[in-house]
Amino acid sequence: MDMKLLKNMALAKVAGWLSSELDDVIHSTQAAMIQFRDKRIIYLNIIRQPVGLLLRRHSLFIAKRPFSRLIILILFLAAFVLTSCVGGGNAANWPGLSTDGENLYVAYGSGVFAIEAESQKPLWSYSTENATLFFYAPPSVENGRAVLGDFGAPEGMFSPQTVVSIYGLDVSDNAVQTLWTRSDLASDRIVAAPLQIDGVAYIATADNLLLALDAETGEELWRFTAEFSIWATPTYHDGTLFIASLDRNLYAIDLADGSEKWSIEFGGAMSAQPVVNPDKNLVYAASYDRELHAVDMDSGEEMWSVPATDWLWSAPALVDNVLYFGDSSGNLFAVDAANGNVLWQSGVHSMNVVAGIIQNPPLEIKGAIQASPVVNEGVVYFVSLGNEESEEGLLVAINAATGDELWQTTTPVPLFSTPVIIGDVIIVAMQNDAGILQAYELETGDLAWSYNPPES
Repeated sequence: MDMKLLKNMALAKVAGWLSSELDDVIHSTQAAMIQFRDKRIIYLNIIRQPVGLLLRRHSLFIAKRPFSRLIILILFLAAFVLTSCVGGGNAANWPGLSTDGENLYVAYGSGVFAIEAESQKPLWSYSTENATLFFYAPPSVENGRAVLGDFGAPEGMFSPQTVVSIYGLDVSDNAVQTLWTRSDLASDRIVAAPLQIDGVAYIATADNLLLALDAETGEELWRFTAEFSIWATPTYHDGTLFIASLDRNLYAIDLADGSEKWSIEFGGAMSAQPVVNPDKNLVYAASYDRELHAVDMDSGEEMWSVPATDWLWSAPALVDNVLYFGDSSGNLFAVDAANGNVLWQSGVHSMNVVAGIIQNPPLEIKGAIQASPVVNEGVVYFVSLGNEESEEGLLVAINAATGDELWQTTTPVPLFSTPVIIGDVIIVAMQNDAGILQAYELETGDLAWSYNPPES
């Protein structure tokens, strides 16, 4: 396999050849056949699990010659038939989680809900009448207004078009009222949580758009179009929005009118939210090219980059001039935010050892990191997918100064979403019947509580 081709094409979405990913297709609600520009790579875009197959790069199929239109049509129809037979099914996406420091906001399955973190008291919930419609990105909640977007639904049984909606809700006093719904703006799913600033909501879409909408009325104020999908929430600083795109570009966009100030292209796609460091005048971008890039916020010039061992899927955490981030091979890094010098590197290991091969020491499988770490009082907490065969995830606490492991605990399922810390617990979201939300003690990693939303 031509690894250079894979890198240069910046595989923005997770690949899966029809014959080897049949089970994943059957367990998804929709699948779309996408064709890259050179007409040699076809992959299944799993709608309900946009990042869940990240590690299955071996299943990518690269043809020796371009596919004919007939072959493409046959593959598309095959995917359509398989996914049409599935129907709505039950929710298979993992929850999206965010917080305002007191309340938790969760997107899962066909709805979103909010609870008070300390008491786990339900505050409000919202769902659509379409049971096949799913939400992945948690809502943005500001001043009693929630803005959110869905994954979209087919326009009709035989229509290739997808209807994606963006919603504005009044959630003040925990009584949900729909302010507006826009189904005429985006044609591909909303993966990233919106961002609200001074009454304007900024929404990234998988059909290459960054939309600026009046949060009260839903009126479109401006739009910016990238070359490919935007899966990351934009980051704001001093009149500028920074956007990471699957087209391999980091963009600086004028907040006022959506005009481009500058852009810089890297060697891989980006699905992580940029991180700004005003003290150093730097913006950081994690990329699938296995590097963390530092860029001057004013000029767009790359100042330095630090290599990882594998793809960087999530944003780094910036605390006390140190950047903490993990890669898809399960390694966690701490680097100086000023110059990229590596302070320490730590591997996250699963609980299982590969058998059948005599090695000294035994080979240990690392758990892929697809969520950002969180830092609290000198401790870095991060989650991983754990061992793929065990179907368990991993939550690990590491000394931020030394990289030494303090404790680790397994979770019932792999963890994809960035956790949040409120009080003395760290809260993770998971696809688990025992509790969509689970909270663990910061000091010990012991389970503190679990929460499932009430049946609607």
